[in-house]
Amino acid sequence: MQRVVADTLAELDCQLETAADGVEAIEKVRAEPPDLLILDVLMPKMNGLEVCRIVKSFAGDSFIPIILVTVKGDVDSKVTGLKLGADDYLAKPYNPLELRARVLSMLRIKSLQDRIIAKRKELEALSVTDDLTGLYNHRAMQQRLRDEFLRAQRYNDPLSLLMIDLDHFKEINDKSGHLFGDQVLIQLAKLLRKAVRETDFVARYGGEEFLVILPQTHFSGCLPVAERVWRSVAEHEYVAEKNKTRVTVSVGVSFFPNKNVATVEQLLHSADQALYQAKREGRNRICLYQHVGYLYRPERVAP
Repeated sequence: MQRVVADTLAELDCQLETAADGVEAIEKVRAEPPDLLILDVLMPKMNGLEVCRIVKSFAGDSFIPIILVTVKGDVDSKVTGLKLGADDYLAKPYNPLELRARVLSMLRIKSLQDRIIAKRKELEALSVTDDLTGLYNHRAMQQRLRDEFLRAQRYNDPLSLLMIDLDHFKEINDKSGHLFGDQVLIQLAKLLRKAVRETDFVARYGGEEFLVILPQTHFSGCLPVAERVWRSVAEHEYVAEKNKTRVTVSVGVSFFPNKNVATVEQLLHSADQALYQAKREGRNRICLYQHVGYLYRPERVAP
């Protein structure tokens, strides 16, 4: 069948791969998913119906159209194949024109389906992204924080949280305008991403507040991250158009496990309380939440 199919499709602008049996077919599909899979129901080692079932089970979001080739009159294989996820079938002996037409039809459907999947992923990304900064938004942060907290509880892993507030942001807007204020937020967001690890999660909490989730990080590990964030923000000069300024941030830090933190809401509230304490003490500093609060301001960065 392979040679007949290859000869029939030779006129099409496509690359053909063949497999000697069903097991090899699955291996090749896993290694490099094709745009279309043509399966004979009768194959060595593993029949086409089983290959169809396995391929559809691991394809996930990607769409791999499958054409089953059956013996004329084999209704059972056709019905079973369609139930297992086959997208079309062809009975032997088949007309070459019909094979080409069905292949082209499946490729058109594949192209449309790929565009739909790409658009859906784009919309999903937009739904969790802050329009201004490109960071994750409040909605995404809430879900991620809940997931990380449940994971930390289940496996007894540490989890830390940084709540960051841009000091005197209203003065920047009043003095230089909201457009420049937006540029400050955009540049600050880039600094935050650079200051944390790839495994950390950075979100815009709202307005001039940001949140950083630090998985598998206890207080001894989160403080260097908090200080790196604090310092990188203060050392940067924010420039846009004819305006330039320097800014500082106040940082509230909370962590789990902690005798005062038993829920995700308490973890978030603890970071908020620590941030409030840092701002009340004069801003431009870091406060680690404890039972009575712990405050410090690293050296060598001017307010």
